[in-house]
Amino acid sequence: MWDERQQYRLAMERRILRENMPDFTFHDPLGEATVEGDWESSAGKKSHIVISIPPGFPEECPGCYISDPTPLLASDDTKLERLGSNHMMHLWETDHPGWAKLCTYRPEGWSASHSIEKVLHKAMLWIEAYEGHLSSGRPINHFLLDMPS
Repeated sequence: MWDERQQYRLAMERRILRENMPDFTFHDPLGEATVEGDWESSAGKKSHIVISIPPGFPEECPGCYISDPTPLLASDDTKLERLGSNHMMHLWETDHPGWAKLCTYRPEGWSASHSIEKVLHKAMLWIEAYEGHLSSGRPINHFLLDMPS
């Protein structure tokens, strides 16, 4: 499924993750590649992050999900996945029922120069903002900067 250029890029991404983020592992079951791992927020809560690597990577933006805890709830106990694409909560409509799909990049803001490691860092920032949302009731966009396209 992956062409030679993509295979080289994915090998580079694996090496970077192995060196810099060893708690995250690369899985490539028959071309449906993911990067997965657990991360503990500064509040001490664990989340399981899943990065779904699309067939068009690196030109196409990976999907980023929180698969555990599930369901992820807003401060008012609404399931985040029910919010659909929501700018204030930095979410996309999920394509994995039960998982929250994080908005780490708008499609027009994605570049092949971005790494999976950077997507993971943005997911970690989202989780910290989510913790702020839970304690304050303010939307996640209150805690995160909007990046220009």
